[in-house]
Amino acid sequence: MRYSNNANTAAQARNKQGERKIRAILLCMLLTVVTGCSDDEGTAQSNYRPNRGSAIPVVAYPAKIQTLNERISAIGTARALHSVTVFPESDGLVTEINFKANEFVKAGDVLMALDARDEQLALQLTKVRLADAQRQLDRYTSVNRRSINIPETEVDAAKLALEAAQIAVDTAEVTLARRYIRAPFHGNVGITDIDVGDRVDSATLITTIDDRSTLLVNFNMPEGFIGEVKIGTNVSARLWESNQPPIQARVVAIDSRVNATSRAFVTQAGIDNSSDRLRPGMAFEMSLALSRGDYLAVPDVAVQWGADGAYLWTAKSVAGQLAAQRAERIEIQIIKRLDGLLLIEADLSAGALIITEGVQSVREGLALKLLDPTTLDGEGPLKPAQSSTSTDVTPND
Repeated sequence: MRYSNNANTAAQARNKQGERKIRAILLCMLLTVVTGCSDDEGTAQSNYRPNRGSAIPVVAYPAKIQTLNERISAIGTARALHSVTVFPESDGLVTEINFKANEFVKAGDVLMALDARDEQLALQLTKVRLADAQRQLDRYTSVNRRSINIPETEVDAAKLALEAAQIAVDTAEVTLARRYIRAPFHGNVGITDIDVGDRVDSATLITTIDDRSTLLVNFNMPEGFIGEVKIGTNVSARLWESNQPPIQARVVAIDSRVNATSRAFVTQAGIDNSSDRLRPGMAFEMSLALSRGDYLAVPDVAVQWGADGAYLWTAKSVAGQLAAQRAERIEIQIIKRLDGLLLIEADLSAGALIITEGVQSVREGLALKLLDPTTLDGEGPLKPAQSSTSTDVTPND
């Protein structure tokens, strides 16, 4: 039993070889109309020299239009929509810590408080001076309303003193506010190593805050796709080395330049994380399905190679002659190789008849006899091209 697979494989190979032999013999039998044919396939092809008036039997299929879709994959690391590392704005003794690790806080919430007794007293003093300056200006204004006795210069000085006192109050309020470390936006706080009673300065790291409602992932795209990727393009995001289903994301930003070393540009995708299941710093495999345009699809067996590159033979109708076909050589440029097909650029239109069998006997301008491939064997015609296809590639392809 251990040799049964090998035996079946050998039998299938012999059957295929026999089918090809039968197909070649049938073609040779048709060629005997104009010349002799050997039993050997290679001998038949080498001995056959058709004259220009003979109709060469060939098999041809119409060229189809096919959309080339390619999938680009790259690895990127997620970061929060907004992320900040919190430092105190002034030195002092810690008196309050009002958060726990991974706790959600709102913008403006007090995370930590420093000893603010001096600042509070300074604010009270400036408010007293402000009130005194206001009273002085009010007295001058009241006196001058009844009779003009106070010079205008003294009134202006009183106004100036009032404005200076107001500035002193505002300054004291700012200084006092710096004793309270507040959350700049909604988010989750990280771990802190600070305890109540610690003394901190402006270089002491307090904690981090991340708004992870949306995660942003930067990844590189090959420069050839610079015009294909647009804001809003769908992206499939899968956690690196995870069996979880992919997550839907969208392109939210595209870099303004291409890296001259890597020949790639940075693309940024946004992932909705309203469920709070994902975390900043996670690695994602980002995949984009992009259309490269529509191309002619022809069977790969039809393509030949010459000194000037790739070409193929077409069956071109002769003007004024019903059902008459002549061979014409068309230079092509190969765009992509698919399963049994080649996507090409050429001076051809959809539906042009592409010669796939009997090409060894074809020469420019020779008359052609189009055969029905179903009459040669049971394989039938090649499957027509579908409207679109997808091919997985990586930026290095």
